[in-house]
Amino acid sequence: MKGIFGWPAIHTRQGDDSNLVPKVDNIFVDVGAKTKEEVLQMGIHVGCVITYEDEVMILNDTYYVGRALDNRIGGFCIAEVARLIRENHIDLPFSLYVVNSVQEEVGLRGAEMIAQTIKPHVAIVTDVTHDTNTPLLNKKKLGDVKCGEGPSVTYAPAVHNKLLDLIIATAEEHSIPFQREAASRRTGTDTDAFAYSNGGVPSALISLPLRYMHTTVEMAHQEDVNNVILLIYETLQKISAGHNFKYF
Repeated sequence: MKGIFGWPAIHTRQGDDSNLVPKVDNIFVDVGAKTKEEVLQMGIHVGCVITYEDEVMILNDTYYVGRALDNRIGGFCIAEVARLIRENHIDLPFSLYVVNSVQEEVGLRGAEMIAQTIKPHVAIVTDVTHDTNTPLLNKKKLGDVKCGEGPSVTYAPAVHNKLLDLIIATAEEHSIPFQREAASRRTGTDTDAFAYSNGGVPSALISLPLRYMHTTVEMAHQEDVNNVILLIYETLQKISAGHNFKYF
């Protein structure tokens, strides 16, 4: 029997149960040794870097489970979109760039450089978002998003409403399930970098619900992955040459 244990990356708690919260001073690594001498004989010392020897697996024929799915799985999704366009001989009336960025967590630097280099007219961004039905997460604070119920689209200052409406209309036309989120200031994703570049670029965010984000046991529902791919693929075919995204 296969199983996993994960800890949410966001903690919203009531009461004093701080002993349950993983911290630098209360976690340990079990290497199977009983004494310091045994540890040293194994070549382990202060300053060693450790990684988990784990592989991606499919849990209960439903979930992809593995480390660093955020956001390698986003790269997989856009690669699959490109594959479908090529194999189905889709002739898009515009140039399509499929890019995967770096340094999102330290200031969206990769997306910033991509935006300045390519100077896109439209940007559809995919990332992961928290499955807020994970234990200990507060849906009143974080919204209600759940694995297995489709990709999530975000309403935010950086998200262009006409592009978002096009994505939602496409989902409804093709019966692709989707969920909704709202952000008051920033999305925290590459969407922000694209939206505010080059005098403003119509941008939108399609997110994949993920459980246990930023841990070694991240989980994504297979159908959600398939629907992220399908939603981007179908939306691209709705954008015309010189598409007018002006509000007025």
